[in-house]
Amino acid sequence: MAQHHRPSALFAYTEQPLSISDGISFILKEMEEGFRVDVNTLMNIKRSYESTLFSLEKEIQAKSGKAVRIDSNRELGDTLFREFSLPSLRNTPTGKPSVAIDILEKLCDSHSDTHPFLKSVIECKNVQSLIKSTKTIFKKLDSQGRIHPEFNHSTCPTGRIYSYIQNLPKEIRRVLIPDQEGNVFIELDWSQQELRILGSLSQEPVFLDCFARNEDLHRRVISEMFHKPISEVTDEERRAGKTINYALIYGQEAPGLAWKLNVPLKKAQELIDQYFSSLPTIRRFKDEMKERFLREGCSETFFGEKTRLDLVGPSRERELRRGFNHIIQGTGADILRITLVRLNEALMGTEAKLKFCAHDSIYLEARKEDSEQVAALARSIMEIDFRGVHLPVTIKTHHDFSMGEGNT
Repeated sequence: MAQHHRPSALFAYTEQPLSISDGISFILKEMEEGFRVDVNTLMNIKRSYESTLFSLEKEIQAKSGKAVRIDSNRELGDTLFREFSLPSLRNTPTGKPSVAIDILEKLCDSHSDTHPFLKSVIECKNVQSLIKSTKTIFKKLDSQGRIHPEFNHSTCPTGRIYSYIQNLPKEIRRVLIPDQEGNVFIELDWSQQELRILGSLSQEPVFLDCFARNEDLHRRVISEMFHKPISEVTDEERRAGKTINYALIYGQEAPGLAWKLNVPLKKAQELIDQYFSSLPTIRRFKDEMKERFLREGCSETFFGEKTRLDLVGPSRERELRRGFNHIIQGTGADILRITLVRLNEALMGTEAKLKFCAHDSIYLEARKEDSEQVAALARSIMEIDFRGVHLPVTIKTHHDFSMGEGNT
């Protein structure tokens, strides 16, 4: 896609927009200063979860009639699928029956009447995950009571910037607090960035019209698929539309979509056919990109960042999906990098500072009394028109780092 005209608004600060490795490395190094941790609250949270875990384990034993080891996937699998003869719904890469949370939830939905302990098993697994996150913070804690993001921006296949902090649950992130009393965190999140990038690159008329009208894209897609007024699309249908949008643009096939929507395989295939019949330009765009991957052996973002694809052998289909993911997610990652450079320049001379970034979100720290002005400045830089599609930004302000996801 290097042949597309690049939006000049993004590149006013430099003649070579992709020569930003040094700038990004400097910014990420600055953000490696990390977060101050409320250690007392973290300890109390850990103790509370450990107490809850103990109670849940006793509850599981009482309901199942035996001690069940939740912390061992192998032993939990043996208990569920051999001793209690529950159906195995999916295998792990090693061929063992999976006990992932989504598997347990489906088993609970269909077998909780005869196996009431399943709900407690799910709760137990979730609490174990939270305890693991508290241990991660304690392990990363330095002598000054801080943790550091340890950003990686060179090995992710799609070019995204990654840090373990973005995987910490919201319940745990609240122990990360501003450096100064009276400061707040400002979260700026590009709303539906990847879908808007897809709409811009594919020039799908339904997407473009939806964005121009500021309609809900997921409702609009259902409206197009089933030929019904958008006002009549229910919340449940909207949730299905969201699942379909994100699943299909990244190559999900009928079995995966059937699993996500909990519908028969035939119904999932019908939904896929309806989706691409209603949005033919997206189908054509995906086909054109596939042909390019096969011809050139690589995938390229809108801004020219390339990744090689291994299209020989059994991994070919997976690599083709990765190539398309790279176009969309990699373009988003390029926009994030460029924006970080521009924001860093704009914040020089102020008390506000870049704090963290993750996929389609940027986080700042600022004095509470300055937060509205700082947020407005950041929004003016982040909200751009990308090849005719507006990339809107939502803003949240909080006294700790327990901020959630933006609008989707």
